[in-house]
Amino acid sequence: MKIYIILIQILFLAFSGIYGKTTTSTEGVVKGVDDFYKKTRFIMTKMEKQIYKHLPDDAERAKFMKEFWDKRDPTPDNFENEAKSTYAKRIAYSNRWFSEGKGKNTGWDSERGRILLQLGIPDRREFGELDMTSPGGVNQQRGALLSTKRLPMERWFYYRFQLYLVFTDTNGFGNFKLMRIPAQLLSAIDLAKMSVLDTSNNDIKYQITFKPSVKNNEIVLRIPTKKISFEENNGVMRASFSITIYIYKNYLRIDDIKVERVLDKIDNSILKKKYIYLKIPIDYSAKGKYYFDILLKDIVGQSRYRDVVKYKVR
Repeated sequence: MKIYIILIQILFLAFSGIYGKTTTSTEGVVKGVDDFYKKTRFIMTKMEKQIYKHLPDDAERAKFMKEFWDKRDPTPDNFENEAKSTYAKRIAYSNRWFSEGKGKNTGWDSERGRILLQLGIPDRREFGELDMTSPGGVNQQRGALLSTKRLPMERWFYYRFQLYLVFTDTNGFGNFKLMRIPAQLLSAIDLAKMSVLDTSNNDIKYQITFKPSVKNNEIVLRIPTKKISFEENNGVMRASFSITIYIYKNYLRIDDIKVERVLDKIDNSILKKKYIYLKIPIDYSAKGKYYFDILLKDIVGQSRYRDVVKYKVR
């Protein structure tokens, strides 16, 4: 079967480094922090990258590293941090299968490896060949001499993100490149970052989301009603949320807030509304640049989502 595609050469999320375990020296200086950043910036938010680059010393970076994985832990009451262990397994998988002749422990830095780190192992993976002589195919430049060469190809399917990717080895050296960038890929990567590296296979259409804003000493979360999971008890509809807000001022964490919100006595008029709003009071009167890193958990649906809002007090 012929596939008609146009090759777009890209430099996709170029990263480098070695993923290493953090150790502490006798002087208390943490080693391996640069290794941590080189690998985890794939799933860092823009705010997290800015904060990390402004941290003053290794001690603060060590605190950041712990908080980074704590925020992504889907089951914080368990001893194991499943998000951290899952990410390490993705690195090991990429290093085993995607080294592409670059040497040991380099597979994570290939295009296939980088996407796998962010989105996980695809639900379905197919292998085949791409015909270079296809009209509109890889070698179709004006006046080009046609070739009968066929290129190795992989197809990846992510059902959760409704995403389909095609990689091909265009130079014959085993270096697979993404053929094109679907619009769904960028949105899937953003969602994967904000959804706390969700290790489940839940359909994204059922996942809780929200849009944060800062108004009048309050953080306001605007939540689409259709994304909320409700439970019914004796004819009464109810929704419950757990909210954690990590507060940063001038790139340093200064506080965190943990609250719960319950919506009960919900009638049909509320269910017909497009959005439901949750408000959390905060104090940000001192001058400075604030970042509010917000983690929301829908307790009924067990769905989690993160987003960040910044605010500057002059």
